[in-house]
Amino acid sequence: MRIKKEAADFLTAFFICTTCITFLEGILGMLFFPDMKLGYDAFFSPPFFAFFSVLFGLVTKSKKELTVKQVWLRRGIHLLLIEGLVLGLNYSAGAVFEPVVLFVLILSIAVVFAAVYAIMWVNDRRSAAMFNEKLKQYQSKALE
Repeated sequence: MRIKKEAADFLTAFFICTTCITFLEGILGMLFFPDMKLGYDAFFSPPFFAFFSVLFGLVTKSKKELTVKQVWLRRGIHLLLIEGLVLGLNYSAGAVFEPVVLFVLILSIAVVFAAVYAIMWVNDRRSAAMFNEKLKQYQSKALE
């Protein structure tokens, strides 16, 4: 059961991340590179980045309960890994950005990172509320 939940969480994070990255690439592309035309191979970029971003999330996993400080530290490491992935791949592909574009890209990656975690939190909260409601219904029926 635990493996199923972890696989479902991985896929959920992957699809949320892919969606956010697609919107980010579209917005930044229209703002900074409106004349650039991309081929169909550009469609593979968001899932590629999303897959590795979610995979890098393994750095936040632990068998024991983490303190709040440890969680924040691990999420910071996770964000740095993602930033390194995006900037490193762009650099290795020969992309050179003006400082303003580079700053916006770094900031945008952090915003997507926070948005993915926020959406996952809202989803988990909704699931927990539904579970608790069903549990209350079950308990009230058991007491009757």
